[in-house]
Amino acid sequence: DYIRRHHKHYVRVNQTSSLFIKAPLPLVWLLLRRIDQPQRYKPFVSRCIVKGDMQIGTIREVNVKSGFPATASKDRLELLDDEEHIYSMRIVGGDHRLKVIN
Repeated sequence: DYIRRHHKHYVRVNQTSSLFIKAPLPLVWLLLRRIDQPQRYKPFVSRCIVKGDMQIGTIREVNVKSGFPATASKDRLELLDDEEHIYSMRIVGGDHRLKVIN
């Protein structure tokens, strides 16, 4: 319910999405909150360099393994809420073909 109140994303035919992870919340949050190590849960990430103190405004530069339509992405941490277990990253650069919609 909390996610639906604060995040509305309508999945189109050419998109994928998921909300439910069947695992204990503390374990999932421990893994996902490590924005400096996305390669732990995103196998297509080869490297991540973080510039900042892991707080709002922190920048991370992510390198993607070969074979994908991009090689790098630059993201900024916009929201981090440990109580509600949510965070948000904004794409601020990179060589990908993703559309940034505000």
